[in-house]
Amino acid sequence: MPNQETTYAGQLTALQNEVLEFLRTFESIQEQLRPGSLADHQARMVSATRDIFRRFESSFASSTPPPGLEQLHQPLCAAVREFGKAYELFMTQPSPQWTLIYLYSRAAFCRGLYQLYASRDQLPVIAGHFLLEGARSPTPAPGADAATGFIQRKRNQERSDYTLYIPENYSRDKPLPLIVALHGGHGQGSEYIWTWLRPARSRGYAILSPKSWGDTWDMSLPSLDTRSFLRIFNEITNEYSIDLARVYLTGLSDGGIFTYILGLEHSHLFRGLAPVAGALHPVVDPMLRQERGKDTPMLVIHGVHDFIFPVAFARQTCELLEGIGYQVTYHELPEWGHAYPYSINEQLVLPWFESLPAKGSGA
Repeated sequence: MPNQETTYAGQLTALQNEVLEFLRTFESIQEQLRPGSLADHQARMVSATRDIFRRFESSFASSTPPPGLEQLHQPLCAAVREFGKAYELFMTQPSPQWTLIYLYSRAAFCRGLYQLYASRDQLPVIAGHFLLEGARSPTPAPGADAATGFIQRKRNQERSDYTLYIPENYSRDKPLPLIVALHGGHGQGSEYIWTWLRPARSRGYAILSPKSWGDTWDMSLPSLDTRSFLRIFNEITNEYSIDLARVYLTGLSDGGIFTYILGLEHSHLFRGLAPVAGALHPVVDPMLRQERGKDTPMLVIHGVHDFIFPVAFARQTCELLEGIGYQVTYHELPEWGHAYPYSINEQLVLPWFESLPAKGSGA
């Protein structure tokens, strides 16, 4: 008969595979979600998860881990329960409140991810989810004297709260390129950062994902959020070795709008701007007339099925910017709407960032 250790090990491997399928499916759904598609996505979710969360409670959660795995069991169970909450909320029947319920679902999903990430070294099947295919996990540098991984900083009187990711192999003598990633309206930096974790961790980038001062970004000049960002930026560049010639700015939806505003107002800080599913706000008009940020390349990404900012606006924006001499690359996605850009960041935005020579290189 199998002993306790082999039984638990088998259960742990099976659970990891099921959780991995859930993670991949839910991420994919979050990227493809748009009005009218919910029923299909809920059916896909049921097919992918089956009865994983019910079986988890009746079997794995109640089992006794063998010596050496006691410290893993409770955090893993906590993570799976968060995923169970995310699943149940997502499966709620459509109603006028469903969008708010979805935000709660997304929050639970991200809480579970943080739990899993902290335990990844003991979860070899799931650990690969936090890297691009073929990438190696960053190994902590000997004698590292700075915090790495996810770093959460609470709001104070001078700036909003923010989430920072520093690769685990960080060394002060190797300055890190930095991606500043701005969440959408009513979003959280601590959640949006997950759309960037895999590519940044695989390719050696730091990620800064600040929270807007209010429910969304302050679309004015001067802006509370600009002031907050500058203080955050100074804080982290004083604490960590950041390659100031390779700082990139991107954002989704309202974060895309604010990418234009912040990126043009302080273009000297950024090597490239990549608004995703965003729009050009009238507040930038004086800066365009002054040719602010004209030497900073832009990548504009928009979905044909965007139901928040119609694609026609994105086309007009790019025509306007190109017409007055800005450097714009426009990428239109024929099957995309307005959702989380996991594969978009991995396959389009990061390669474009990496195609740009370092600021001041003369290339």
